[in-house]
Amino acid sequence: MGKRISIRHTRNLLDAALTGQLDDVQYRQDKLFGFEVPLTCPEVPEDVLEPSNSWGNKDEYWKKYDALAARFIENFKLFEKGCSREVIDSGPKRL
Repeated sequence: MGKRISIRHTRNLLDAALTGQLDDVQYRQDKLFGFEVPLTCPEVPEDVLEPSNSWGNKDEYWKKYDALAARFIENFKLFEKGCSREVIDSGPKRL
């Protein structure tokens, strides 16, 4: 299993976001959920910004992450009535 991000790194990420230090960095798009993830952040090692790095077994990470996406997709079905196609299509994708 993976390990949680340290509170120090979490605080550094939040501080950087709130003070605009992430405004001009490059981002990557998350493969399943589509949100933007910074490639660099002051006072945070780059490997911390890729969650699969905290898992010894990356195949297991992707299986668990895909299962999480599946649970989000299934749960959202309870709320999609009345949502626009744009909102529905913006949800997570499966591997």
